[in-house]
Amino acid sequence: MNNRFFIRRNKIRRSLIHRQFDAILISNPINVRYLTGFTGNDAYLMIKNSGDIILSDPRFTIQIEEECSGLETYLRSVNEPLMHAVGKVLGKTTSGTLGIEAESLTLAKRDRLAQVIPAWQIVTTQNIVEELRQIKDRNEIQLIRKAIDLAYRSFRSICASLSPEQTELDIRNNLEYQMRLHGAEDKSFPSIIGVGSRAALPHGSPSLLKLAGQSHLLIDWGTIVNGYMSDLTRVLIFQKKDKKLRTVYETVLKAQNAAIKAIKPGKNCNEIDAIARAVISDAGFGKYFDHGLGHSFGLEIHESPRFVGGDHTILKPGMILTVEPGIYLKDWGGVRIEDDILVTKTGCEVLSDFVPKSFDEMFYSIQ
Repeated sequence: MNNRFFIRRNKIRRSLIHRQFDAILISNPINVRYLTGFTGNDAYLMIKNSGDIILSDPRFTIQIEEECSGLETYLRSVNEPLMHAVGKVLGKTTSGTLGIEAESLTLAKRDRLAQVIPAWQIVTTQNIVEELRQIKDRNEIQLIRKAIDLAYRSFRSICASLSPEQTELDIRNNLEYQMRLHGAEDKSFPSIIGVGSRAALPHGSPSLLKLAGQSHLLIDWGTIVNGYMSDLTRVLIFQKKDKKLRTVYETVLKAQNAAIKAIKPGKNCNEIDAIARAVISDAGFGKYFDHGLGHSFGLEIHESPRFVGGDHTILKPGMILTVEPGIYLKDWGGVRIEDDILVTKTGCEVLSDFVPKSFDEMFYSIQ
């Protein structure tokens, strides 16, 4: 049995004792993967004071043996209702308190479960596993480092082949091809490609707009390695003498650097967001920065905590978050610069610090 997953499940088990639960049913597939290593899309995990059982069906027999060796398994038959299987897994205990994940188990399934175990008290929970996932262990950090490296290598490959006739869609397709060519299992999310004025769309979909005649190109992308993601944004500069572009770009970079410098254990997320926001506001662009400063990520591209007003989560060593301030001006364009930051015992480490980002470094001639 993989000791890393066993340790994680034991942390959840200790929380059951604190909450006076007899068991908890993990139904979010991302959380099942985090606690077991199972990468399939159809499994629940029951964690009890007396042990753990993964529930699935015969389609995943071999996969569970390979990925979850040593973990007790219940494979329900094709005709056995899922909630009936959950009831059987609870064993001979006739009553108790069962926790369920409120954000992933539907109300209909909860009602069916209540019919199967009428003597049990079912209690909804929120973010028990997600809070554990906030702190990345050494293996998770290593995988994220590799995902960042593959993202950068993919980015360099497309930069070397840019031409005026390429469209946003061409660049997106080539970038995601390069990700796989360099060894990534997938993209972290649909890549965001914005040329010129379309860079003002923070989450714009690639279009047929060409690079020819444009001042800059925004690329927001990331790769996945063994389930763990990276998330970066860079802006390529095509018109180096554009004073407005330099002003906006260097304001965003100044805001990002100020926020990163302030990151350390004990600070809260709201405070870091405010630092970057103040730099942009002081430069006269405050109303054009209309999203949070950043977010945690790992097995999902958006996890908690987040650098945003109102999130008072205290930073702890092992947290990894993006820092991505931006300025977006309608009919002109936008600039966003994003890096991946690890909170350390004494401050922070920019995991993507080897990816160039100064204004002059980002100049590319495509003529």
